Amino acid sequence: MMDGVDHELVEVSRRQAADAAARASLPVRNYMAALGSGVVLRPSAEIVGWLLRCHCRRWDSSELSTWTDPIQWMRVPSASLEDLTRRRVCAPDPDLDVNVRPEVVESAQGVWRREHLDPIDVDDEIRAALSARRDADAQLDAAVAKARRLGRSWAEIGAATGMSRQSANERWKDRT
Repeated sequence: MMDGVDHELVEVSRRQAADAAARASLPVRNYMAALGSGVVLRPSAEIVGWLLRCHCRRWDSSELSTWTDPIQWMRVPSASLEDLTRRRVCAPDPDLDVNVRPEVVESAQGVWRREHLDPIDVDDEIRAALSARRDADAQLDAAVAKARRLGRSWAEIGAATGMSRQSANERWKDRT
C-alpha cells in the first residue's frame, strides 16, 4: 500500500495445478491475489495487469469496506505502449514493482480519488450543507422571534428576509 492506494496483482486464470507448480518450483517474488484462494505465486511473465483496491473505513463507522477499480490496469511490454491515462503500464518481466514508480502512483491516486473518494466526499458535503442549513434556519427563527418581541411588524421582518409581509407572517406566526 502506498499513500492509501493498495496495488494488487490480478490472476490470469484459475489454473490450480499451474499455481501449485509455480509455488513449488519458481523463485518468484511477484504475488497475485487469486480469487477466493489466498495468495499465489506466479511467474512474472504470466502477470497481465493489476487491480487498484482500497480497504477503508468511513469516519462514522467501524465497518471495513473494499473498493476495487472496475477497470484492470493492463501490463504492456514496451514504454512506447504505456499510457497511464488509459491504465496501461509498461512492466518488463524482471520489474513488476510498478507501484514504486512516482508517475504510476500519481496516476493511480488520481483514479482512486476520482472514482472512490469523490463520491464519498460529495455525500459528506451534502450532510455538512444540510446541517449548516438546519443551524441557519434555527438562527433565523430565533432572530425573527426576537424581532417580534421587540415590536417589529411582519412587513419589516418580510423586508429583512427578502419576502412579503404575508409570507413572513405565514412562515413564523406559529413560531413566535
